Amino acid sequence: MPLAPILRRAGARIIDNALVAAFGFALVLPITVGAFGLGKPGSKTEDDGGIWNWPIIFTLFAVLSVLPFVYEAVQLSMWGRTFGKRFMGIGVVQARPAGNQLTTTQAVWRAAITHVGYQLGVFFFLVLAVMVWQYFAYGMLLVWAGALMAYLWAIWDQPLHQALHDRFADTLVIDERAGYGEYAEYAE
Repeated sequence: MPLAPILRRAGARIIDNALVAAFGFALVLPITVGAFGLGKPGSKTEDDGGIWNWPIIFTLFAVLSVLPFVYEAVQLSMWGRTFGKRFMGIGVVQARPAGNQLTTTQAVWRAAITHVGYQLGVFFFLVLAVMVWQYFAYGMLLVWAGALMAYLWAIWDQPLHQALHDRFADTLVIDERAGYGEYAEYAE
């Protein structure tokens, strides 16, 4: 099976994250503001950590972690690809036995590591920075650097080019367009 190129994988991830962030903030932020009364006269933003109060932290966690997890887990378990992966012509399959469709457990595990696992450290340091000491915010940079390295792992991983979440879930990202190269002469 032809493996997906790294740049198309990155493009698919950017498309998926942009979609989820745009729709997530459009849906979750108004609900959070309405439910917690943020911005009303007499709100306690000055007492609760300024702009980084619990409603905002909850909204960020929901939009950056929970919604992408659900988005990816459902689509991978049903179709083996997300919208971004479909647009870029790549898909996710089992590594062993190679090429079989993902199980629901693999799809959930892969999405959980990708979205919840990588983000928990970020929000841990964000909460510490708000509640304890503002310099804990630098810990978020370390977590983001670690998450970036987990994605970049696919560049030097041999021979399957698996990112860390692919290794843990035992999955491969394949190039679905490569199989059509032999029929290119008929397309003209």
